[in-house]
Amino acid sequence: MHKKELKKANGDLFFEADRKGANSFIYVNWIGIQSIETIMMGANQILSILKQDPCSAILNSNKELIGPWDDGALFLGGKWVLEANMLGVVHFAHVLSPGIYGQRSFQKFYQLAHNYLQIETFDTETEAESWLLS
Repeated sequence: MHKKELKKANGDLFFEADRKGANSFIYVNWIGIQSIETIMMGANQILSILKQDPCSAILNSNKELIGPWDDGALFLGGKWVLEANMLGVVHFAHVLSPGIYGQRSFQKFYQLAHNYLQIETFDTETEAESWLLS
C-alpha cells in the first residue's frame, strides 16, 4: 500500500494513512481542525485499506490535531468501530492530541469503543508503536 493522503477543498492536508511495522499495523495521522465530514472521509479510507489488506492494529495519531472532534467521536465510536472490528482490528494505539479539547473528544470515543477494541493511549508515536509491536 502506498501512503494515502486526503485534502480539504482548499488544499489543506488533513489525513494520512500508511502501513507500518512490516505491514502489521496501519499508521493514521490526523492534521489540523477536523469536521464530521473530514472524519468520515478519513474513517472510510481506513475501512477501505482494511478491506484490501486486513490487519489487527491501528496507530491513530492526534499529535497534529487542533481542537475538538466531538461529532466525529460519536460517529467513530458508534459506527466505525463496529466495522473496523468486523474487519479484524483489535488493537488501537492512540497518540493524544496536545490540546485538552481533542483529549476530551477522545474520551467520548473511548467510552463507546473500548468494548470492541483494546485501546491504549500514549504521548508519543514511538511509545504507541512499541506497544503494537510487543
